[in-house]
Amino acid sequence: LVARVKALLRRVERRPSPSSGPLRVGDLEIDAARRQVRRAGRPVELTRTEFDLLHTLASRPGVVHSRERLLADVWGWRDSSGTRTVDSHVRGLRRKLGADAVRTVQGVGYALGTEQ
Repeated sequence: LVARVKALLRRVERRPSPSSGPLRVGDLEIDAARRQVRRAGRPVELTRTEFDLLHTLASRPGVVHSRERLLADVWGWRDSSGTRTVDSHVRGLRRKLGADAVRTVQGVGYALGTEQ
């Protein structure tokens, strides 16, 4: 029971701040307040976790986020077990947003946007 409560609290903590305006990265628009995403003006339906992952990546476009950092920021996990969870959610984002949306940096992690 305590673990479930802690997990719920972590999810609440990781939610994007609704007071901030929409994030724009290239042709992506991410509205945290409405939890809506548009690519090239078209709405994209994402799961809650996909949205949180995308918002985390978009908050620092071009910056490479390690799997461990994403596990901590998006899922609230403190250990690095489950890195394949990140991979499968990135795969979902690519399927819905296009293969070019999320860049892989071999052996390091993921970034949103083009190389810098």
